[in-house]
Amino acid sequence: MSKFNFLEEYDLGNAWFSALDTIMSKGRRYLITSGSYEGIHRIGMPTLINIENPGNRPLFPIIPDGIPAPTNEEDINEYVGYLVNGEKQPNEHYTYGEDLHWLVEWTIKHYKNFGHGNNHCYMTVGRPETVHFYDRDVNYSEDIKVVSAPDISRIHHIDNAWNKNHAIKTSSQCLRGIDTWIDDGKLHFWVYFRSWDLWGGFPVNLGGIQLLKEYMAAEIGVGDGSMTVACKDLHVYEHTWVVALMRLKKDESLLKR
Repeated sequence: MSKFNFLEEYDLGNAWFSALDTIMSKGRRYLITSGSYEGIHRIGMPTLINIENPGNRPLFPIIPDGIPAPTNEEDINEYVGYLVNGEKQPNEHYTYGEDLHWLVEWTIKHYKNFGHGNNHCYMTVGRPETVHFYDRDVNYSEDIKVVSAPDISRIHHIDNAWNKNHAIKTSSQCLRGIDTWIDDGKLHFWVYFRSWDLWGGFPVNLGGIQLLKEYMAAEIGVGDGSMTVACKDLHVYEHTWVVALMRLKKDESLLKR
């Protein structure tokens, strides 16, 4: 198993750069046998990062001229819409928003109604049956009906038909949960990804999640707090090693280990 990477950083930009430097220098290189980029290598390691002030602007990493930026303010503003929109497009198997959109409002209401001193508000992405997204020999379909009043109900549908009917690689949710806690008058997030692309995913994901946290804190009536993020395999794909090394101002000898 790779060495464990624990970082304490001030803001999102520092967290991204420090994680990139550590993983490219100390992470484990391995071949992807199944997944979105099957057949290529990536470098990764188990990582936990505590970010003290994730709301510090800009929310995206500052990239020197000549290096393609992984994200920008426009991307992040668009991404937060994805997190809270419950609608799924025809070309999408799942969205984080189909799970989060109602959990966000439930969490806000719960803190208002029952006070800040509870640990009830964990926002789950996906269900146990998500494992069937990878099974082409299993037919899985489920409808979940939630009735909140005699004349108000919500039906959530989940199945594996999309993955079964596509020749492209199967997929499931990478973000699996956002835990919340109000402490010292501030809303804090704990975020877990089962698999996470450090170069292209981390900056836009956390920028959007931070905007979501700011919205929820304002609605609840508390301050904006810290963010702790974790992944068992925060990684950099082989096709982005060159730009990663450019950003770190290091040469390819770093990879010869």
